[in-house]
Amino acid sequence: MITSRTTRTVLRAAAVLAVGMVTPLAFGIPQAAAADRDHDGMPDRWERRHGLDPRVDDARRDLDRDGLRNIAEWRKGVRPEDEDTDGDGDDDGDEVTDGVPSTDVDDPDTDDDGTPDGDEDADGDDTDNEDEDDADESCRRDDDDHDGDHVDDEDENELGLSDDDSDSDDDGVEDGDDDSDDDGEADEDDDDSLDDRCGRDDDEDVDDLVGTILSFEESTGTLVVDRSVGDDLLFLVTDDTEIEIETDDSGPGDGNARRSDEEGSTDDLLPGVLVKEVDIDDDVASTPPTLEEIEIYGVGAGPDEPDDD
Repeated sequence: MITSRTTRTVLRAAAVLAVGMVTPLAFGIPQAAAADRDHDGMPDRWERRHGLDPRVDDARRDLDRDGLRNIAEWRKGVRPEDEDTDGDGDDDGDEVTDGVPSTDVDDPDTDDDGTPDGDEDADGDDTDNEDEDDADESCRRDDDDHDGDHVDDEDENELGLSDDDSDSDDDGVEDGDDDSDDDGEADEDDDDSLDDRCGRDDDEDVDDLVGTILSFEESTGTLVVDRSVGDDLLFLVTDDTEIEIETDDSGPGDGNARRSDEEGSTDDLLPGVLVKEVDIDDDVASTPPTLEEIEIYGVGAGPDEPDDD
């Protein structure tokens, strides 16, 4: 009897000791909890590591403007300062909310088919996942351009470019001003949409120059442009092609020139005229490609000359 009672006493003591050892972890007492001085649900150490302020409740903010709040980035285990944590071209917010199993916020190739999630077309509408919301974004502000070459990071891989090198082929010309696919459109313009009110009007276009008009045949609509480097470009101009002329408007007495556009016509497509930019009509299959819009420089309104400094 004594032995049995002693045994029960020892077991009870062991059980109490075990509970005491488990409780701090099971119930998260202060010694075991990560410090979170602003009580926003995100640990101070994590906030500091990712550029957030551990003294301010910023859980509901969206540091990288990817559509995913900071607290959600913490819960998903992704980076609040990077709109595209896995680098597949599809923003973190889009991958979390698109409701399709073929994209994952921390897996660049969810279905392991060799194509990044951003370049997939999950809903089969002929628009890549990464471009689905372009028309809804304000000036595409959530599309990063880390190397500053005017080609969004999400589009660099499609053109065989590097998203951390502004001159991927080391030819002295920024990637945005190159024409990797020889279609007459600069790489920075290949993904522009007419529905994007800002895509074609920022400083990426200041020094654009496609080439010089060699000839235009009114009867056939065939336009030939000399690129000075490489083969000539051939385009088809139709009645639906928009023609714009960029001109210089000098302010009264101030000597400053201000760029503006005016509507042009096929009469302005003369040999020697500088072509600033062309937009190909992707809805029309033709050879040569049909122009949706062409922008030319008026007299004295060519690309800005580089500074001698």
